[in-house]
Amino acid sequence: MAYCPRCGVEVEERLETCPLCDTRIPDEVREHPEAPADYPEDVIPPKPLYRKPTERQQRFLIVFLITFLGLFPIILTAGLDLVRNGGITWSYYVMIPLLGAAGIGWIIVHFGRRPVISVTAALLILLAVQLLIALRYKPGGIAGAPELPFFLASFAAVELLVIYLTRRHPPVLKLLSFIFLDVLILLLVFDWLISGALSWSLIAASCLLPVSIYLIYIRKVRKKGLNLAGFFFLDLTLMLSGIDYSTAGALGWSLVTSFIFVTLAALFYLFHIVFFNDTDWKKALHL
Repeated sequence: MAYCPRCGVEVEERLETCPLCDTRIPDEVREHPEAPADYPEDVIPPKPLYRKPTERQQRFLIVFLITFLGLFPIILTAGLDLVRNGGITWSYYVMIPLLGAAGIGWIIVHFGRRPVISVTAALLILLAVQLLIALRYKPGGIAGAPELPFFLASFAAVELLVIYLTRRHPPVLKLLSFIFLDVLILLLVFDWLISGALSWSLIAASCLLPVSIYLIYIRKVRKKGLNLAGFFFLDLTLMLSGIDYSTAGALGWSLVTSFIFVTLAALFYLFHIVFFNDTDWKKALHL
């Protein structure tokens, strides 16, 4: 008895093809079944159980799934609410977010390759959901929604970041620097909306701004050298001075650290100029 070289099933010698996978049995296998045979080059691939769906069918299935997952809970909750209470009461707060989630899913499927459109539309849907819930829950309606300014500030920050990503395609260091600046602006706006003045956000600004400046400097220099260490101490001086002024309203202990760090920065800059193989100090400092 011979064996199929593809699936290994036992095959009668009179058969030319495998009854299981339709693979042709080579003559050397039928004539010398005890000798191992090489894998045949003309193996017939097995027929798939399901044919691969087209791109249009995949989109249809995704949209159908999103629609089903959105409509089924809505119908279920609305039906239970109508049966128990005779009207739409608590189910309203379930249906509106589910409709928003289904809309966001549909937008991502159709405009996923256009991040500006998809992200903007998703944020607008979130805003609409928030306003619809506030309109029903609060007597003041949309005007009485205190979270609306915070959402608009977050919307502006996210939109700014997405537009910067899609239009500029920045490298990693510039992207991180822009993210720090974007978060800094957002925190300043939040602080102003909460307290009507800038307080704790100034402490965050004192930390985030020097980090962003240092990332921009690293991107500009593109070399590892002693001037990076010197700029680091200058940046650290700026950070500590900002924190001191934000917390105490004046420069106190930060003056002591400034004297130390500015001296270290000057020392590193001096070493960099000395060890650099050029007499042009501007070129040595990559200015």
